[in-house]
Amino acid sequence: MNKKVLTKSSAILFITLSFFLSSCKGEKKSPSSQTASQNGFSEDTPVKLRKISDETKEYLEGKNIVVVLGYGYNDEENVSKITQVLNTSFGVETEEKPALITILVYPKDFMVGGKERISSLADRIEEKNLAGMIILGAPEGLHIALSKIQDKSEDGKISYPVFTLFSQDDVLGSESTSDFVLDYAHKTNTIEGEVTDFIPDFDASTILTNSITEMIELREPLKADGNLQPFVQKLLDKKRTLVRYVDGETGLQSINHFIFE
Repeated sequence: MNKKVLTKSSAILFITLSFFLSSCKGEKKSPSSQTASQNGFSEDTPVKLRKISDETKEYLEGKNIVVVLGYGYNDEENVSKITQVLNTSFGVETEEKPALITILVYPKDFMVGGKERISSLADRIEEKNLAGMIILGAPEGLHIALSKIQDKSEDGKISYPVFTLFSQDDVLGSESTSDFVLDYAHKTNTIEGEVTDFIPDFDASTILTNSITEMIELREPLKADGNLQPFVQKLLDKKRTLVRYVDGETGLQSINHFIFE
C-alpha cells in the first residue's frame, strides 16, 4: 500500500473516531438524570413519590387516592391551582395518563341525566382500587353516598382512610362515614365557634398535600383514639390551634371532629 492511500485511510479513521467520541459526549446523562436513575425513578416521577420506600411503592401500584372538590373549592381558580400542585407532588390522573390522584369536582363530575347526583360517587369509583379519599367542601348528601360504599363492603366498613375537610354536609353523617372531620372557626368565646368558608392565611393545596403524604403511609383507616388529634394537628400549620368539636345542643365532644383557629 502506498503512502498516499495509507494517509487517506488514517484520516478517515481519525474523523470517524472523533465523531463517535463526540456523539458519546452528547448522549451523556446530566447529573440529575443519573441521580434519578440510581434512585429508581425518572425525572418525570412526581416529587413526593421519589421519597417513598420500595414497600410503599409496591403497595400503591395500581391504586388511586380520590380527591373530591366541593363547595368553596370547585371554582376554576381553585381547581386549577390544586390540580397543578397535586400533579407536581403526586401525579394527577387524566384520560391519557394513569396517576395516583383522581380529582372529582362537584357538580361537574357528578352529573347524571343532566342533574347533579352526589349519590353517583359510588359509581365513579367502582372500578378503582383506592388507597384513600379526601373530601374538601362536601356538599349535602355526600355522607349518604359514603354510606352506600360502606354497605357494599363485607364488614360494612370502608377499607381505606377517608378525610373530610370543611364539610357542608350533615355533621353526624360526616362524622360517621369519615376517619375525621376538620373545620375552621373564627376565634370566639366558645370552643365551637362559627364555621366559615373563608380561612385567612390558609392554602388548601398545603393541607391536601400533607393529607396525601400521610395517607399513603396509613394503608388502613385511622382509629378514633388518643392518636387521632395529634395526627390531624400534623396536617396543619404549627401555629394553628386544634380543639375537639363540641355539639351546641348536647355539649358533647366529638371523638373524630375537630375545629382549628
